Amino acid sequence: MTYEEVVENALSRGLDFDAEFPSTRLPMYRRVGVRQQQIFNLAARKNPDYYGVQAAGTLDANFRISLADLVGHATLDQATAIQSILILDAGASAYAAGDEVNIVSIDDVDGDLAPRVTIRDRIIQGVGTDLTSVVSLCVKYSRVPDPAETDEDGSTAIEVHEPHVELLVIDLTIHLARKTLSMEPEVKAAVISSLREEEKELLTVYFDEVINFALGQHHRFSEPVGTATR
Repeated sequence: MTYEEVVENALSRGLDFDAEFPSTRLPMYRRVGVRQQQIFNLAARKNPDYYGVQAAGTLDANFRISLADLVGHATLDQATAIQSILILDAGASAYAAGDEVNIVSIDDVDGDLAPRVTIRDRIIQGVGTDLTSVVSLCVKYSRVPDPAETDEDGSTAIEVHEPHVELLVIDLTIHLARKTLSMEPEVKAAVISSLREEEKELLTVYFDEVINFALGQHHRFSEPVGTATR
């Protein structure tokens, strides 16, 4: 499904309410793009592996990497829910490639053992001299899609897959219903309430898939969970 197809489906739903929805496309594309990013963000909190990717970055002289400079699947605007950081090229340090780098808070840098980093304003910063001689890091994180471009023509493919793309249709329908002036207040409230309930049900199904997508995934302290035990 494309951006335009989401819009057409939302406008079609408006016919059921005899509503005169706004018709300017670009704000609608913008709304669809933002909601899609929000859905990816929500999924990342449920299961960071679901939209999980990784990218590499080279440390500067101050042992820093900006997420904007990562080389790999995603860019600064696509990185969310960082899952782990590993040493990629250990250089002349005492570490080895694949060693985990512990993420600590700036308020408690001694909360874990070296090597450590803090993450502030999307900047990965080595703690003290922990990363001296380390060349590069691998950052594993969940991604979000690109936002709608200012010249979006509706042809861009939606990244939320079927059947969950209906979440975008419902959200846009709610958004348009709130903006329409042709509906009586009580009718508008009832329509939005009904759509919210439908959205809630679909989100439950979506999150169930996100959480249980890898049914055979092994965990250190438990057996894989199969469909027969759910």
